[in-house]
Amino acid sequence: MHPSLRHALTLTAIQCLALSPSNAAEYEFFETLPLVLSGSRLPQSLPDAPGAVTVIDADRIAATGYRDLARVLRLVPGFQLAQERGGKHWVTYHGLGMDVPQQMQVMIDGRPSPSTHFNQLPERILLQDIERIEVLRGSNSAAYGSNAFHGAVNITTRHSASETGSALRFMAGTEGISGVSARHTAGSGLHSLRITAAHEKDDGFDGLRDGTRTNALSIRSDLQLNTHDEVTLSANVGESVVEEGYAGSIFNSAKEREARNYGQALLLRWRHASSADDEWLLTTSWDRRKVKDAWQLDTTINVPFPLLGRVPALTSAVGNDLTIEYHTLELQQQTRLNSDSRLAWGTELRHTRNESAYYFNAEREVSRLERRVFANLEWRSAPAWLWNFAGLVEQVEGDSAHFAPRAFLNWQPDPNRTWRLGYSRAWRQPALFERRVDVRILDQSGTLLQWRQMPAHDLQPQRIDAAELGYLGVSADRRTTLDVRLFHERIQDLIVRNPVAGDLPAAGVLPDTLRESLRGTRWENDPGQLRLNGIEYQVRTRPLRKTEFILAHSLIDRRADDEKLRLKVAPYTASLSWLQEIGQWKSMLSVLRMGSIDAGFSYAPGFSSSVPAYTTVDWSVARNFRVRENELEIRLSGINLLGNHQELVNRLRQSQSGTHQPVNEVGRQLYLSLQTQF
Repeated sequence: MHPSLRHALTLTAIQCLALSPSNAAEYEFFETLPLVLSGSRLPQSLPDAPGAVTVIDADRIAATGYRDLARVLRLVPGFQLAQERGGKHWVTYHGLGMDVPQQMQVMIDGRPSPSTHFNQLPERILLQDIERIEVLRGSNSAAYGSNAFHGAVNITTRHSASETGSALRFMAGTEGISGVSARHTAGSGLHSLRITAAHEKDDGFDGLRDGTRTNALSIRSDLQLNTHDEVTLSANVGESVVEEGYAGSIFNSAKEREARNYGQALLLRWRHASSADDEWLLTTSWDRRKVKDAWQLDTTINVPFPLLGRVPALTSAVGNDLTIEYHTLELQQQTRLNSDSRLAWGTELRHTRNESAYYFNAEREVSRLERRVFANLEWRSAPAWLWNFAGLVEQVEGDSAHFAPRAFLNWQPDPNRTWRLGYSRAWRQPALFERRVDVRILDQSGTLLQWRQMPAHDLQPQRIDAAELGYLGVSADRRTTLDVRLFHERIQDLIVRNPVAGDLPAAGVLPDTLRESLRGTRWENDPGQLRLNGIEYQVRTRPLRKTEFILAHSLIDRRADDEKLRLKVAPYTASLSWLQEIGQWKSMLSVLRMGSIDAGFSYAPGFSSSVPAYTTVDWSVARNFRVRENELEIRLSGINLLGNHQELVNRLRQSQSGTHQPVNEVGRQLYLSLQTQF
C-alpha cells in the first residue's frame, strides 16, 4: 500500500472514532441531513443512500462566487477537473476523460444532459436557478444506464412556487468580464412561473483568443392540477459566440476564429402521487445542439522551416460543424411494498441523432435507439440493517443487452453513524461519435490527404467492477460531519484513441515525413486492465456558529498494464474551504490542489505531455445591505489568485509549438457583482 494512502486510512479511522456517540449536548450547527434521489431514484436520507453522495446547496453555490458550474464541482471529493481555455472545462471523476469526458451522467431536473462540458452549453442552467446539486461518487449505471459509468450529477432547479418577486444581477471584472441577468417569479393559485434571462461576456485568459459571449433564456412552469397531480414544463434556449484557435498554427490547422453554438432543451413531466409512498412520473425531454465552426487549412500559411518549398499549395475545408438531437421518454414508479420495503422501477427510451459532413464523411447522419429497464429495491431487514438491490438492463441498437447490477448493505448502529459496503458492475456503451466517426481531410480537388479519424464498428462497451466501504458520521454535538469512501475499481476494455497502422494516403503529393505525422487514428478497446484503489473523504466542521471549514481529499493508487493509462488519473486532489460570516459580511476562501495528470485532447503521433501538479486559490467576499424593503448584495470574487498555470494540454498545438512552455494557461480573474431582490 502506498505510504500516503496508509496514513490517510489511519487518520480517517481516528476521525471515525472521534465521531462516536457521546453524552455531549447537541447544538444544531448542522441541519438534518438532506434527502437525496441520485443514488437509487428513491427519496432517501444520506445514511440510507447506496453510495457516497455529496450535496451542494444554493447557499454554498452562492458563497463560492463562481460564474460556472464546473468550477463548483472542484469542491467534490474525487473530482478531477481542468480548464483548457475560457469557457472550456474538462470534468471527470477519477480522471480518464480522454478527449471529451463521457464517464458521468449529468441530469437537470431529471433530464439527461448530453454533455459534461457544463458551462460550454449555451442553454445551460444559470447558477442562481439551482436549488442544489447531488453528486453520487462512483458507478451508478444500475440506476441511470451507461452514461453513469463513473458517477452521476443531478442538478435540481428551484420550484417556481418556492419564491416570488424579481431579481437583478450585474457583473463586471478583469479580462472583459461583464454580465447582466434578470429573474422574475410569479404565481396565481395553483400555477407558478419563473423566467430567467442572462447575457454574459468575457475575453478569456491572457495570451489566448478564448473570449465568449452568451445569451440564455430559461423558463420553468409548475401547475398543480389537483391534490395528486402536478405538471412541470421547462424550456431553455441559448446562443453563444466562442473564440477558438491559436495564433501561428501550422497550415492554419487551428485558425483563430469565432464559432457559434446554439442550444435548445425542453422537458415535460407529469407527476401523480396517490400517497406519500406511491408516485408515478412520466417524463419526456428533447435537446438540440448546433455548432457552426468551419475554416480552411492552407499549406501556404505558417509552413515549418524543414518543409519550405516541399509542400504544394493545397487547401481543405475543415471544421466542427455538428448538430446533435436527443429525444427521451421515461416512465417511473416509486411505491412502498410493505413497512420494510420500497421499490422504484421504470423504463426509458432514448433516441440520438448526429449530423455532420465533417465528422461523418461517408454517412453524414447517424442515429441510434437505446432501451432501458431498471429497478431498485430498498429493504430494511432489521432496524440497523438496510439493503439496496438495483439492476438495469440496457440494449443499444445493434448491440446485445447488458445487465448492470448493484448491491449495498448499510449498517446504522445509531442515528449518527452509518457504515456502507457495496459492489456494482457498470458498462459504458461507445458513443455514436466513437463508433461512427469518419474524418477525412480532402484537398480542393478531392484528393485524400489524411484519414484523420476512422470508424470503429466493432468497438465494445467498457466495463467497471467497483467495491467500496463507506462511512458517514455526524458528531454528537452536530458540529462535524465525516463522509469517507474506500474503493477498489477495476476497469476493462477502456475506450482509447490509437494510431492506425497501414498505408498512408497522399503518396507523391506530400513529403513522406509529413505524411507519417498525419497517420490516422481509431477508437479501440485497450486490451489491459486499470485498477484504482484509494480513499476519498470530506470533513465539514463548524467550530463556531458562523465559521465553517470543509476539507475534501482523495488519494488514488493507480495500477495499469499500460503506463499511459495510469498517468491519465491524478494520484491526489484536495480542497480546503473556509466559510465565514461576520455581521453582514460573508466570505469563502478555497485552496485547491491537483496532482500531476495526463489530461488533454486532440492527437499528435508520438507526443505526450502531462500537466504538472498545481495549487490555486479562489476567494469571494460579500456584503449584504437592505435598502428600504429591498435586499442588496455586493460581492467581489477572484479565481486562480496564485497566477498562471496549465490545467489541460492541447496536444496537437503543444506539439507544434516546439517548446515545453505551455501554449495555454489559465490565469487570474477578478470580478464584482451587484445583486438585488425586490
